[in-house]
Amino acid sequence: MSLQHRYRIAIGGIAFEGNSLSPMRSARDAFEQKYLKIGDAIPADLANTTTEHAGALAVLRLSGADIVPLLATHGGAGGRVTAACWADLKGELLVRLRNAMPVDGVYLALHGAMLCEGVDDPEGEILDEVRAIVGSAPIAVSYDLHGHLTQRMLDAADITLAYQLYPHDDGFETGQRAVGLLLRTLDGEIRPVTSMCRIPAIIPSLKQRTKGQTPMVQLYRLARSYEAAGGALAVSYFAPQPWLDLPGLGFTGVAVTDGNAALADEIATAIAHRGWELRHDFDIDIVPLDTAIRRGLAIDGSPVILVDASDCVGGGASGDSVAALKRLLELAPDSTAATIIVDPETAAKAVAAGVGAEMAIALGNKLDPSYGAPLARTARVERVSDGRFRYSGGIYGNTEAEMGPSALLSIGAAQVVVASFPSYEYADEQFRALGLDVRKLKVHRGQEPDEPPAGLRGCGGDVHPRYARPDDAGPQAHRHPAGRAAALPLRRRLQSGVRFASRRPLTRLVKRFSAHAFPEAT
Repeated sequence: MSLQHRYRIAIGGIAFEGNSLSPMRSARDAFEQKYLKIGDAIPADLANTTTEHAGALAVLRLSGADIVPLLATHGGAGGRVTAACWADLKGELLVRLRNAMPVDGVYLALHGAMLCEGVDDPEGEILDEVRAIVGSAPIAVSYDLHGHLTQRMLDAADITLAYQLYPHDDGFETGQRAVGLLLRTLDGEIRPVTSMCRIPAIIPSLKQRTKGQTPMVQLYRLARSYEAAGGALAVSYFAPQPWLDLPGLGFTGVAVTDGNAALADEIATAIAHRGWELRHDFDIDIVPLDTAIRRGLAIDGSPVILVDASDCVGGGASGDSVAALKRLLELAPDSTAATIIVDPETAAKAVAAGVGAEMAIALGNKLDPSYGAPLARTARVERVSDGRFRYSGGIYGNTEAEMGPSALLSIGAAQVVVASFPSYEYADEQFRALGLDVRKLKVHRGQEPDEPPAGLRGCGGDVHPRYARPDDAGPQAHRHPAGRAAALPLRRRLQSGVRFASRRPLTRLVKRFSAHAFPEAT
C-alpha cells in the first residue's frame, strides 16, 4: 500500500444459486435465513466465519485499508429470486456505495448462477451498475465455481476468480486471493488482464470433488500448475450449475495474468480444452432407487449414504421429496435411517402437538408436488426446535442459520427431521440441532452430490451408493439421455449449441458455439 494514501475499499455481495427447473421463488426472508449483513454488521458478524467476506476482511485489516462495508448476503439456492427482493437488495448495496464515494476499489462476492424474475444475468447487471458508480476504480469479484460466467460479468470487473475446491471449503481463501490481487493492482504492482474460454459441455456435479481420484482433481492440478509457474495470477474453472436454462451455458476456463492478454487467452483455452478431453470421465454411475437401497443395506458398517442428488437443496430443489423415505420404509422397515424433509405444515403440527405425541401425517411432496404424493403414516414427535443451528464449515462456516420451526419424528425405524424451509446440508448440523447422531444409524439419506457430508467423512463403508429416482424425477435429476434432454424445459441453452455427451470434434463444436456469439440474456 502506498504510504501517501490509505485505500478505501468497499466490500459486499449478493449470492444465490438459481435452478430453472425449480418452481421455488426466494424473497428477502430466504437471505435472512442464511446471512444478510448490512454496513458495520459485516465486519462485526462475518469476520470470524469461513466466508469470502471474512477472508477479504482479514487481508484488508492487515493492509491498513479503510473498509467500507456495503451489504453481504447469501440466499442459498432455489428457483428464482423475486423481482422485489432483487430490487431491494441490489438497491441497498448500490445506495450505500454511492453514499460512500469516493472509494479506491471494490470487492464483491457473488455466485454466478443467480436467477431473478425478469433478469437472467443479475450479476452482470449489478456489476455494470457498480462500474457506473466507481468509474475506473478496480473491481475484484469472486464466484462459486458452479457459476455461469457471462461476457458482461467478465467485462465489468478487473479481477475475476472462483472457488478452487468442491466441496467449497475455500471460501475464506477465495476472499483473501481476490482482495490480495485488488491491493496489488492499486499499488501498481500488477495490471490484471482476464480471459475466458467456454466450451459447449455441461458436466454433472457428482464427480466434481477436488479430492480423491476424480477428473476435477486433474483440472485443479492443471490450474495450480499455471499459477505456480508464475505466469498466471489466478486460474479458475467454471462448471456451471447444470440446471440453468441460459444461452451459452458451458464449462469455462478463466485466467488472470499480469498484463499479458495472449497468455491469459492461452491458459483459459488450455483449461477449457482439458475439460473437454475429460468430459466422459465425468460420466456418473447411478442406479435405480431400489437397487441402491439393497446394495447399501448389504454393506457392512454404518452409516451407508444414499445420495438423493435430484432433491439437492444446495442446487435449488425444494428438499421435500419423500421418494427415498417411502422405499426405505417399504424395503427395510427395521433399518434405522435419517433424513431431512421440508414440510412447514407438518413441522407446525408436530411443534403444536409437542414431544411424545403420536399423530397421523401427510409428509412431503407439497412444495413441489409434481414428483409424487405425500407419505401417509403415523409418526411420534421425539423433539422440537426453533430450527437455529451453526454451520461447522464450508461457505457458511461459523454463521448462524435456521430451518424454521422443526421437529424430529420417528416413523417406524426412521428418524426424520421435518423443517419449515430448506437449508444447505454441509455436515450434520441440522440433525445435531435436534439431538440426533446420524453416525449411529444404518442409512443416511443425503441430498448434496459432494458426498459424503463433512460430518460423516471417515464413517461407514467405502462404498456410498448413488441413485436417481425412477425416470429421473426431480429438478436436479442427473441422467439426461439424448431423447430426455430434448424433452426437458431447457430450450434456450439447447438452441445455443449445448450438448450432452457429444463425441464430435472439439473444433467443430467451438465454432458452432461461437457462431451464436454466446448470446447473453437481456
